[in-house]
Amino acid sequence: MDYCAAIDHEVFTDTNSVVSYPLFDAGNAPVSGCAVMVNHFRNRAYPADLGVHDDNEGFYVVEGTGKYIIRGREYDLRAGTSMFAPAGMPHGLKNTGEGPLVVFIYHFPATEAAR
Repeated sequence: MDYCAAIDHEVFTDTNSVVSYPLFDAGNAPVSGCAVMVNHFRNRAYPADLGVHDDNEGFYVVEGTGKYIIRGREYDLRAGTSMFAPAGMPHGLKNTGEGPLVVFIYHFPATEAAR
């Protein structure tokens, strides 16, 4: 366990046009139930199955432009934008720019119901 992590470009997953670089997960996170990653979104459409998780999820756009959908509402994304997806709420991201949409993502335990 450590309190600091850096991206290892040799360790990643590549699914549905999204490349994910894990920083913290169940194996090395200093806080139980938390995970942190940096994702590069290349997808031009929302996934057929929107993301739904048992935990809360937060996002911060590092680079690029895109769209975020949650509760039927679509938001424009650009560097500096932050989003939130409460546990159990379907959501999705897509890239609308020329380069990758780079997003810092963190999962943390659900402690209350979504508002």
